[in-house]
Amino acid sequence: MSAAPPPARAGEPRWSRPARWAVLALAAFLNTWALSINEWANTYYSAAVLGMTQSWKAFFYGAMDAGSFITVDKPPLALWVQALSARVFGFNTWSLLVPQAVAGVAAVWVVQHVVRRGFGPVAGVLAGSALAVTPIAVVMARHNNPDMLLTLLLALSLWAASNAIRSGKLMPLVWCAVATGLAFNVKMLQAFFAVPVIVLVYLVAARPAWPRKLLNLVVAGVALAAVSLWWLVVVDLVPSSARPYVGGSRDNTVLDLLLGYNGLGRVEGQAQIMSPGMMGGGGSPGGGMPNGGMPSGGMPSGGTPPAGGVPPGGGGPGGGGMDGAGLARLFSGEVAPQIGWLYPLALFGAIAVIVHLRRRPRHDAQRADFLLWAGTLLVTAGVFTFASGIWHTYYTVALAAPLAAVVGTGVIAMWRLTRDTEWWGLLLPASIITTGLWSAHLLGQDEDFLPWMGTFVAVVSVIAGVAMTVPLLLPRERRAGKNRVIAAGALVGILASLAGPTAYAVTPLSTPVQATFPSAGPGNSGPGGGPGGGPGGGGRGMPDGTRQAGGMPPDGMSGNRPDGTRGERGERSSGEQVSPQLMRYLTDHQENETWLVAVVGSMVAAPVILETGRPVMAVGGYNGNDPTPTVEQLEQHIADGELRYVWTSGSSGVQSMGGDVDTAVVDTTMSWVAHHCPVVNPTDYGGNPTTTTQLHDCRGAV
Repeated sequence: MSAAPPPARAGEPRWSRPARWAVLALAAFLNTWALSINEWANTYYSAAVLGMTQSWKAFFYGAMDAGSFITVDKPPLALWVQALSARVFGFNTWSLLVPQAVAGVAAVWVVQHVVRRGFGPVAGVLAGSALAVTPIAVVMARHNNPDMLLTLLLALSLWAASNAIRSGKLMPLVWCAVATGLAFNVKMLQAFFAVPVIVLVYLVAARPAWPRKLLNLVVAGVALAAVSLWWLVVVDLVPSSARPYVGGSRDNTVLDLLLGYNGLGRVEGQAQIMSPGMMGGGGSPGGGMPNGGMPSGGMPSGGTPPAGGVPPGGGGPGGGGMDGAGLARLFSGEVAPQIGWLYPLALFGAIAVIVHLRRRPRHDAQRADFLLWAGTLLVTAGVFTFASGIWHTYYTVALAAPLAAVVGTGVIAMWRLTRDTEWWGLLLPASIITTGLWSAHLLGQDEDFLPWMGTFVAVVSVIAGVAMTVPLLLPRERRAGKNRVIAAGALVGILASLAGPTAYAVTPLSTPVQATFPSAGPGNSGPGGGPGGGPGGGGRGMPDGTRQAGGMPPDGMSGNRPDGTRGERGERSSGEQVSPQLMRYLTDHQENETWLVAVVGSMVAAPVILETGRPVMAVGGYNGNDPTPTVEQLEQHIADGELRYVWTSGSSGVQSMGGDVDTAVVDTTMSWVAHHCPVVNPTDYGGNPTTTTQLHDCRGAV
């Protein structure tokens, strides 16, 4: 599942190699055990991968379906990996999810290796362990969202940057640029958070003379631009008539996607566009999302709040939303249990590293490594803290690797200070006590989840911290034999610190991860995804048209949320889901058309694609907001025999969200369908004649 740990260096203890293997085995276990319970996870991406296995054109563009009508709203690198896996091993839940699990284990290996090389085997094992049991890292390694591949690539870029600073050579810096460029093709602008940190640390700490350093940075910058932008340039140069519409863009270009939805719009706020992470198989049927169809934590400007309002701190589990920006975001009761168990340990540890390395020369490799990890952590956390655009809790997986590295380096620095100084040595017991109390606080947020653990962790941490403090207060000459007490207290305290995140990290092994807002811990599980596990019922739809368990109501629609309530007016949705009976009707009547049916929004299209294995046209993109197709384009598809059936909700087929969401194009197109295409008798496919959802037969309408 991952490369073997490097052999122990001369002078390393015998336990080092087995310990590193044990950490990797733990990560592999957490990332893969009962992985299939997550089924299709986020059906938006799963449907796209299925289409990419059926069409190389859809593969290249990252199209939502094999007919290549519209792309997903991210660059396709992460989907390429999943699609290649599915082409080799067949399209199933394991071929979709295992690549992320492998990326998670590989990220643990990279962090463990780099920290061990700079700060020793104890630091490496601690850093690897911290990352392996970070709840959100385990969750995203079991999910098909692209974030875990992004985490791995960014860890690889920091490793390469460390090599470049140590060696002074050009090629490691180029490899750093390549890894960052690949990360850009996973999630665009977020990949560049570490770039200013890498440049600054390289300029300060690298050994070559200034002219050579500047030249190396220029060459690496060219490599970064080439690897980052090649797909963007190629897609935007292809005539729009010869490729899919770029999902999430306002003008059908990847450049707009970069500058808007996946770029500055994330930081400055772009409320009129929702992310497909809100969709997924675990979202509410009918295109609605948990918390009333709004991004968790807030509503688009002018939007209608869901019944009952939005919970404090963001909406449902794993949300984060748009309105929670501020210093408290990463410490909130929703976010901290996913990523922040070791915040105090990292903070005290960072202080210890600064104290320990403050007199080192400018080119010191240890200090450079620490600055790379800590700088990336601070920049990423700063952007996440103040970003006013779309933001979800699971994005914090990007913090997991640098946070774990700072923890590993910090603990070993605090340990060394206990032996070298008087008062600075108290940082270690203080960090153990503070982390234990913080963990108890996080555990206490859910009184039904292991109610004894919070008290246990707090008591053990305080006892361990006090036991360490007593010998540290003695004069150094009287500490003979006391170092073992300090070491034992540190070991017990660190194990207590890891108990809370481990308890949360194991929850996804027994309950499905939410497809909409992936997160760990009590109350954060949800339907595993897919057309059954998500909208419309339980069970997993299969590309051959079969179903496992559950199913949708036999009236041709399904519009209820998992809690049984209906979607509120004002939610942006296509209204209803296509029933199994209607799917069978569509497949029985499809002839040579490219698309089985056209529906509004990807949350309606994805389950049908997964259920039938046929292309489905997602009108308006993932949430019905993208301005495609126009009436003229739809008429052309109908005239060319590429599309026959259109599934609408009400007279226009779409409900307006309000605010500044522009749905004019989709509204006009679906109104044209309602007025020009005859309605199929609902009784022909087991539907209810009284519902507002309608199937239109557009053959001959043009």
